[in-house]
Amino acid sequence: MDSPRVWLVTGSSSGFGLAMCKHLLAQGDKVVATLRKPSDLDALAAQHGPDALLVLPLDVTRPEEIAHAFAAAHAHFGHIDVVFNNAACAVVGEVEAVPEADARAVMDVNFWGAAAVSTAAVRFFRETNPRGVGGLLLTVSSEFGLSAFACVGYYSAAKFALEGLTEALAQELDPEWNIKVCLVVPGTFRTEVRAKAATVPAPPAYTSVKSINEARTYLDTAWSPSRAMRIGDTDKAVARIFEVSKLESMPSRVFLGTDCVKSVRAKLARVTAEVDASEEWAQGLLEDV
Repeated sequence: MDSPRVWLVTGSSSGFGLAMCKHLLAQGDKVVATLRKPSDLDALAAQHGPDALLVLPLDVTRPEEIAHAFAAAHAHFGHIDVVFNNAACAVVGEVEAVPEADARAVMDVNFWGAAAVSTAAVRFFRETNPRGVGGLLLTVSSEFGLSAFACVGYYSAAKFALEGLTEALAQELDPEWNIKVCLVVPGTFRTEVRAKAATVPAPPAYTSVKSINEARTYLDTAWSPSRAMRIGDTDKAVARIFEVSKLESMPSRVFLGTDCVKSVRAKLARVTAEVDASEEWAQGLLEDV
């Protein structure tokens, strides 16, 4: 039987983070659950002793709290095997309409916060874990990080940036460090992301724009408490991520949900067509000898 692994999970208050914590504990793994308000996990903590679950405060926009979380995890469990880099937030509104403060908050959590957790994880795997043990960094992206969606432009932008950063980070790692990196790319799943997202009213100029009305309707309907639309099951998703985490050969990305696969395939087809159409324009642009 495999030895229990130690996971550090960010954004553990709800959604993928909370579902992952529960699944890991049910599988017998050990969890460092981090979130802004640790009391949100009092019920879960009451079910599991400190040998299995450590709950820590963490706002990923505060570097000192990231450092403390990794240090406390090390002091408590002695090592970390997997970091589930999941904390995120969103704001719904047209790019033109979203206030700069709200846009920056989305970037601060979804990109800068996730980037800081990524670098802390790599440093921990290389320098704190026993030499050569390494670790696995699972960073949660989104289908909107590969195919942007109207009315969540800043969320899409943050996930696009996180995709690029994570690709570069994976290329920079020495194989001898034994650090694996994988982007988890989910489609639409039953989480609290929409309910927690701030919503900016559409400016008058946009109220009759078809793409805006369709996007806002989708964003409201998909996560409606009435379950008017059948979307992905979060518990099934984290179970699948858990399976992926055990792969010997780790993919650079894993796509979750048929809607995500369909969206990414459509984006690839559009980009391929645009590259083909641009090929002639790309020729003859080298410097003169």
